[in-house]
Amino acid sequence: MSVSLAPRFRILIADDSDVCRTVLAILLKNTGFEVTSVVNGREAVAKLQSQSFDLAILDNDMPELDGLGTLAALRGFAPTLPVAIVSGTLSPDLRARYEKLGIAAIYDKPVDPRKLRDQIPAILEREQRAARVSKAAAGGFSSAPFMVLGAADAALEKPVFAGGSAQVRKLVAEFGRIRDFRTAATISGGPGAAFLDVAVALAEEKDAVLLACPAAQVGVERLTRLFAPSLLHTRPVLLIVLNAEKLNADQQALLEDFIGGGGELASFNGRARVILCAEASLSALADAGEFNEMLLMRAGAMKLNIPRLAQRRDDLVQIARAVLRRLGASSARFTLEAQVWFEQEPWTGDYTQLHRTIDIARRARPDATELDAGDLNQAREMEPSWEKPLYHDVLLSTLGGE
Repeated sequence: MSVSLAPRFRILIADDSDVCRTVLAILLKNTGFEVTSVVNGREAVAKLQSQSFDLAILDNDMPELDGLGTLAALRGFAPTLPVAIVSGTLSPDLRARYEKLGIAAIYDKPVDPRKLRDQIPAILEREQRAARVSKAAAGGFSSAPFMVLGAADAALEKPVFAGGSAQVRKLVAEFGRIRDFRTAATISGGPGAAFLDVAVALAEEKDAVLLACPAAQVGVERLTRLFAPSLLHTRPVLLIVLNAEKLNADQQALLEDFIGGGGELASFNGRARVILCAEASLSALADAGEFNEMLLMRAGAMKLNIPRLAQRRDDLVQIARAVLRRLGASSARFTLEAQVWFEQEPWTGDYTQLHRTIDIARRARPDATELDAGDLNQAREMEPSWEKPLYHDVLLSTLGGE
């Protein structure tokens, strides 16, 4: 694979191995990147403070200042800079410490420099996408008709998978099985479940374009408009249908025909796969004669259930911290009082409600280093009159939902 990017992308390489540093620098320069190389962490911090870079590639084991120390230092002045770690010495504990500081990827030595080179565009693409979403959340929506997602998106926090409870382990195991679906799948959960988050994770596994469409908008014209750009590229396409329990009989028939390889959308067969997301039991609706049994059969062979937050009390604080990191507030902390507040709330609004509460609290006090229970209660009170789009509002718009 040969990738060519404009020279405006600037990369810093910090590695005390002359061979590793030189080979990677040559490959990246030949690809079109502007590359600066240093031999230790202190030099890396100095360069990052004095110059602007789009990506830093750090070795873990370096003299004077190792990779972890370098990353901790640069997070003080460059909290969102994407960083890739290259090392042959990472223990599980050290890997976890790197991940807490926010990294785009970890590569074990010996790493194929060509593999790293070819994955860098996806890393940079993710950061640009995250910046677009952040900018849109602050002042307007993205005009992109769809979102392209890179494979194995380690830089994007996924709060729904945070924690270590039995529930999250089961969720991760089910996700591992569903991600190999070929035509259609179903994701079920209560109101406010993390449908978009799981769908984004599925798209990342497949290096796919992800589109979203609420049930009310499902139709030949709308889906044709969503699918049309796929004719211009070769990436797989995943269509997430939200509130699938609200699909009427004609919409269900349309999707059944499409998944089956025919119908009015046949020209897009083979290019797109469908994810039905439902807040109610599609099986119960089918038993009551209110949902197309053939559509359920086609889509229900691969399925995943998102547990309610009330079932994940032990994960709530970790989920909340992951939301802060996702929102670009990785340096902020929750007080002990706030942590108790998370665990005691009923969360009738489930995952999305938790995310929105933290999002509003952060926006209300953008410079705060700590958020307490009072901030969270105030965010709840502010939500009914909150007008600016929050994270999931922007994400849905970016994915094509209206």
